[in-house]
Amino acid sequence: MANDPAFNPIGIFTIRDKEGEPGLAEAARILGLALVFLDREALRRQAPFVQTESVRTQHLFGVPSVAEAAALAGAGTGAVLIVSRLSGQGVTCAIAGVPS
Repeated sequence: MANDPAFNPIGIFTIRDKEGEPGLAEAARILGLALVFLDREALRRQAPFVQTESVRTQHLFGVPSVAEAAALAGAGTGAVLIVSRLSGQGVTCAIAGVPS
């Protein structure tokens, strides 16, 4: 996907509650991407569009999915999930983009 000329990553997006997590800053640095922290309301607005939900995430942050909602919010208006939530080794991510 990263070699696909149509795929142009714009950043790593997550919830503001995760500010200060060193792994996020390191990932952004290694990947050469902006690290953007979004407020809970921005993620809540994406709730109708997420594909997976986490009871734990809902309890902790009041949003159904941090990774998917942040990816959608960060990608912008009209964004769709390209890769739904993936989790492993303490890391969770999702990828969203705007269809061309």
